[in-house]
Amino acid sequence: MSTKARPEAGPNSLKNAILQIGFGAFGPTHLRAWQALGLADRLVVADPRPEALQEVARLAPRTRQVADYRQALDDCIAVDVITPTDTHADFASTALAAGKPVFIEKPMVATAAQARDVLRRARLSQRPEMGGYYFRFHPKSLELRRQIAAGELGELRLLSGRFAGFKRTRSDSGALHNDAVHFLDLFCWLVGSLPDRVFALTRDHFGRGMDDLALVVLEWNDGPIAQIEAGYVQPGKWPDTVVPGAVTSKEIAVSFSRGAVEIDYAAETYVEHRVAHENRAGVWTPRFDGEAAHRTVPSADAVAVLTAELGEFLRRIETGDKPTGFADDGLDGGYNMALLLEAVESAARDKRVVSVARMME
Repeated sequence: MSTKARPEAGPNSLKNAILQIGFGAFGPTHLRAWQALGLADRLVVADPRPEALQEVARLAPRTRQVADYRQALDDCIAVDVITPTDTHADFASTALAAGKPVFIEKPMVATAAQARDVLRRARLSQRPEMGGYYFRFHPKSLELRRQIAAGELGELRLLSGRFAGFKRTRSDSGALHNDAVHFLDLFCWLVGSLPDRVFALTRDHFGRGMDDLALVVLEWNDGPIAQIEAGYVQPGKWPDTVVPGAVTSKEIAVSFSRGAVEIDYAAETYVEHRVAHENRAGVWTPRFDGEAAHRTVPSADAVAVLTAELGEFLRRIETGDKPTGFADDGLDGGYNMALLLEAVESAARDKRVVSVARMME
C-alpha cells in the first residue's frame, strides 16, 4: 500500500482521522490492526460505554476516544463499523450520506431489505465500501483458492466446514449470522457464485429466540455441495483467540476428483491429500499418490488477517477500485450474503429446500 492511502500525521487533530465505531469483542483486534498500519495516532474510537473507552485508552493512549461518533464524523476520511449487526445499516447509511468510505464487519447488514437500501445509498455516494469477510484474506484461504483456479486437484466436489465450540452467545445474532456466515461467504467465494439451493436445520436450546446450533447444506447445479456446522453446544479443539474463555474449532475440508485439502485455521495447518478413485474390476477404489502432505503455507493471526483487510480498504480509498463478480466484498457482496442468509433462515423455518435464485426474483 502506498503512503498516499494513509492519513496525514499531526498531533491533537481529528482531521483526516479513521473513525472506528464500536469497541466490542472484536474491537481490540481492529484497534491493533490500525496500529499495525501505523495509524494509531490518526484513529478515533467511538463507543457510548465509558468502560469501553477506558479500555481503548489503556491499550492505545495515542488513540482518541469519543462517546458520540458524530463528534468525529465530519473530519474523518473513513469509517470502520463494528457495532451489533442490527445497527450496521444505520451507521453505514449515515457515513455514506456524509460522503465517507465505510468498512462494515460481517454480517454487513441484518436483512436483504437493509442491504438493498444501503447498496442504493452507496451507489449514490460513489464512495468505496467493503465488508469484513475475514477468511477471504487468510493466507491459507488464498492458497486454496489458487489451487481451485489452477485445477491442481481436479473437479471441486464437496466443501465441509465446522465453526463451532463452547463459547458465549451474542445478544444481536445467533450461530448462523455470527459464525456460519464466515464459511457461507468463504465457500461461495471459493466456488465463485451463490448456491442454487439451500437446506438448513437450527435449534434454540437456550430459549433466546436465536439459534445456538445451525446445520446448513448448499448445492450448486452440476457442481459441488457444501455443508456447514456452527453452534455453541459442541466441543471445540482450541482456545479461541478472539473470544476469551471459549474453546472452538474453525476448520474446513474441501474434496476434489483428485484429492482433498484440510485447513485448520486455529492450528494453522494445511494438509493436502493426493488421491483419486479408479475402477478396478467394477469396484471404485482409492489410489493414493503418496502420503498426506502437511504443506507450509503462511500463518496469520487475527490481527494480521484484519490488517490485510483494512490495508485493502485503504488501498481502495486511494485508487477508487471496485471489485467485480461474486468476489465483490463491497455492498453488492453484502446484499448477496444477506439474501443467502434469508434463504437459509427460510429453509430452517419451513423445513424445506429453498431456491436461492427464486428469492432473488
